[in-house]
Amino acid sequence: MKTKKKLSLLKKIVLKVANPIIKRTSLLKDAPRGESCYIFGDGISVKWFDLSSFSDKPVISLNKIVLHNDSNFLNLKYGIFLEPWYFYPYFWDRLDSKKILNDGIHKIYRKIIKSRPEVPFFTHLSNYPVLWDNNIYYLFQAIQDPDPDSKFSKFLDECYLSGENIYKGSLHCAVSLAIHMGFKEIFLVGCDYTHEKARSQHWFEKGKGTLTPGGSSNQGNSTYQKNFFNIASKYVKITTITVEGKGNVLPSITYSDFTGKQASFKENQDLIDISIMNALHKSPWYNIFKLKYPKHDE
Repeated sequence: MKTKKKLSLLKKIVLKVANPIIKRTSLLKDAPRGESCYIFGDGISVKWFDLSSFSDKPVISLNKIVLHNDSNFLNLKYGIFLEPWYFYPYFWDRLDSKKILNDGIHKIYRKIIKSRPEVPFFTHLSNYPVLWDNNIYYLFQAIQDPDPDSKFSKFLDECYLSGENIYKGSLHCAVSLAIHMGFKEIFLVGCDYTHEKARSQHWFEKGKGTLTPGGSSNQGNSTYQKNFFNIASKYVKITTITVEGKGNVLPSITYSDFTGKQASFKENQDLIDISIMNALHKSPWYNIFKLKYPKHDE
């Protein structure tokens, strides 16, 4: 595999020292042959979806979907908290490096991880000193496959040759993990950047978000991560589920066509406990109780 050539000297040292910790992930391959899965993101489209409609397949959860009141309907197979340093008592504000934050959400995550010992949870290696348990797995650079001729190894090599980093974000990581685990088909739920008409913000924030037409810098971009998804789609079938409209670079299906149910909007206070809302409100990144763009909210 060619992936390691791209690492800096410092990262190579870290990878060498931490190898016994990291390699547990490479051995975790247990998806039944031909099985499909959901990858659940935090996109605002989740506000229109009934989570009980997605109980029929294994779920890879990203970030805060496990905080949803109805997350117990999901067949949670794997969870991902990729944010570096997040499980420390205090962490730097990624928008302002001069600010130190403590939103308390990491404490809630800890309780969830503890309550689900049968579920493997993946986090960034930087969290190892403060977060460990039998169901915690650590990610750093590429997931290594002991078989250099495996489908996943070929996927990693193709990503490397194309300049794609599988840790560019949680969605990249989850898709890569699904390929590594052996899933044959992925349905993306709440991964709104893959929608032709994407809405800004998250399902746990106030309002309906703001429509961002194709061509904007990130959301709704008609070429959003096109290269990565073109590569990944060679190794696994990927479909994105939308409220309405199409996907931008992936095949898509609307929620109503997929489930036979009508999409129905719910506000954040109907989807998440008030104690969690108060904890999220401590973060400067989210708009929990007030609309960010009241004039454009639809």
